Amino acid sequence: MRPEVQAFVAEGPLPDEDADEAEIDRRDAQLRAISRPVTGEEAKALAACFGPDDCYGVAWALLHLIETGPNPC
Repeated sequence: MRPEVQAFVAEGPLPDEDADEAEIDRRDAQLRAISRPVTGEEAKALAACFGPDDCYGVAWALLHLIETGPNPC
């Protein structure tokens, strides 16, 4: 697993919309630092990072990144 994915996953789930703007921006920047496509292993690890809400759209960016991984079917 690439270091940028490991760093994102190590931070845990995305914060909720009550988090301060700096925290949300930091997690968004971490996510955008991950180049596409992701591997199956990375996609599985990233899937555990969804938080309680959409985190001002960051969760959608996470979903779209995960979708670049291989189809498990």
